[in-house]
Amino acid sequence: MRGILIFVLCIAAVGTAMGVVAAGVKNKRVNIFKTQAGAWLFTIVMVIAAIGIGYAKAPFNNSPAPEPGLQQGPGTYPSYVRDDANVLSAQTERVLYERNLRLWERYSVSIGVVTCDNAEDLGEYAMKCAGEMGLGGYDFTVALDIAGENYWLVQGGDIRRRFTDQDCSDYAYDYMEKSFARGDYDKAVLDLTEALEVWYGDYYG
Repeated sequence: MRGILIFVLCIAAVGTAMGVVAAGVKNKRVNIFKTQAGAWLFTIVMVIAAIGIGYAKAPFNNSPAPEPGLQQGPGTYPSYVRDDANVLSAQTERVLYERNLRLWERYSVSIGVVTCDNAEDLGEYAMKCAGEMGLGGYDFTVALDIAGENYWLVQGGDIRRRFTDQDCSDYAYDYMEKSFARGDYDKAVLDLTEALEVWYGDYYG
C-alpha cells in the first residue's frame, strides 16, 4: 500500500511538471514529446512507474521464508516437536528448533521429539509420528510416554546399518534414563538430541 501511494504521488508530481512544460511551449505550437525536455520527462515517468510497481509488489516486511522441512510446532517456534503431554518448556523447544536449524543447514537432517501419555506401543507411535511430520531415512525421532514411564529412540531406515537398533537403545538409556526417572524431561531430550547432533557430525565428517 505504501509503495502504491509513493508511485501515485510521484506520477502526480511529474504530471504537473509536464503540464508546466506543455504550457510553456503551447504558444509555439510545439509537440512536447518531440522536445528534449519532453523526452526527459517521459523517461522519468517510465522509471518512476517501474519503481512504483516494484514497491507495490514487494512484501510488507522482510520475514524469512520457513526453513525447509520444519513444521509449525507449539508456541511460535517452528520445529519437529509434538508435545502432546505438555511437559516441555518453551526454552527447550527453542533449543530444539535451533539444533534442527543447524542440522538442516549442515546435513539436511532433523530430529523429531514427541511426547504422549500411555502409548500402547511406543516404538510404533514414534514411527507413526515420524511419518506424519515428514521425517526421512536419515532422521531420528525421540518419543517419551510420560504416563507409561517409557522412552524410545527410532532411527531412519537409511542410517540403520550405521546406527543400529542396539545403538538406539544404548543412546536413549545413556542420555535420558537419569533425567527421565526424576521427571526432568527437558534435560532428557536436550541431552539425547545433543548427543545425536555430535553423532551426525562424526557420521558426515
